[in-house]
Amino acid sequence: MTFGKRVKTALLSAVIAALIGSLLFLILSEAVRTITITVLIMSAVIFGIALVVGFVMEGKPSKIRVPIYALLVVLSVIIVSSYMMYNVGKRITLPGSSDEDSYEDLCDLEAGVEQISSNGLSGWRIIATSVPENEPRPVILYFGGNGENSSGKVAKLLDNEKLSFLYEYYDFVFIDYPTYGLSEGPLNESTLQDFTVQAYEIVASMDTTSGITLMSYSIGNGPVMYLASREDVDIDSMIMLAPYNSGYDLFNNYLNIFHGPLKLLVAYKLPAYRYAQDVECPVTMIASVDDEVIPIESSRALFSSVSSGSANFITVNGIDHNGFFSSPDVIVAIMNCLEVR
Repeated sequence: MTFGKRVKTALLSAVIAALIGSLLFLILSEAVRTITITVLIMSAVIFGIALVVGFVMEGKPSKIRVPIYALLVVLSVIIVSSYMMYNVGKRITLPGSSDEDSYEDLCDLEAGVEQISSNGLSGWRIIATSVPENEPRPVILYFGGNGENSSGKVAKLLDNEKLSFLYEYYDFVFIDYPTYGLSEGPLNESTLQDFTVQAYEIVASMDTTSGITLMSYSIGNGPVMYLASREDVDIDSMIMLAPYNSGYDLFNNYLNIFHGPLKLLVAYKLPAYRYAQDVECPVTMIASVDDEVIPIESSRALFSSVSSGSANFITVNGIDHNGFFSSPDVIVAIMNCLEVR
């Protein structure tokens, strides 16, 4: 078998393997359907190019054929792997989330919660329990992590007495990101920033809102920093749980290769540090030394960028990334920020 035939056989085998793998993905996971279909198309195009090159190179000296075939293989690997890394990373960062059971449970409640629906966005509001219904009260506007949706989060808060202080003297509002819960619209870095402004405007327009405190967790910290940096918003304070300096830190924590040109493969740059210097309201950041997702060095780097004269960095120990809301130390820190007991 000639070298050219071996290359074409290898490429054909790769296409068949991609086909089988993609079919499995199509069966097992709807979330990667678009990615796998695109990979199939790309593989077919690459195979077609390989066939054309093979015919053109037929009979050419090996010193010409070998570099061309090698270049084709290398470019094919780079193109397909780059596409996969970019889009898989995008799906992992903000995969979309919903909780139908919690949504139905909240709909069945006769009092205490209110569904929010405005301009294609949806979410929930827990009404302050210790404030008369029509009297002004401050609001906690929450921006959640990548796996959180408003129905699931609000249901958990209502079931956890230790967290009831979040909605004792404050309304607690969680509006879903686009593609989360019932919120509509495309989701990318630009629309995510627009979303934060829309969510703020929804809360600011409520008749009983007397002030707004931003609370963010994990992936929500990047967008919320953008919101707080804007001159057209009025924020009382910010509470940031597991904050990060930029999206690059999150990706490099899993696979430390996203430097230089490879930064282009990060779909959500989320440069929180870029906006931190324009934030003027009081900021409290709570970070864990044992957070396996967001390195505390990244949290500290963001804190060093904050120019607010009232900024506080709180370090906790023994808490993994998903343990912030179950940690007594974090709960006490949040209560101190909200000045509730």
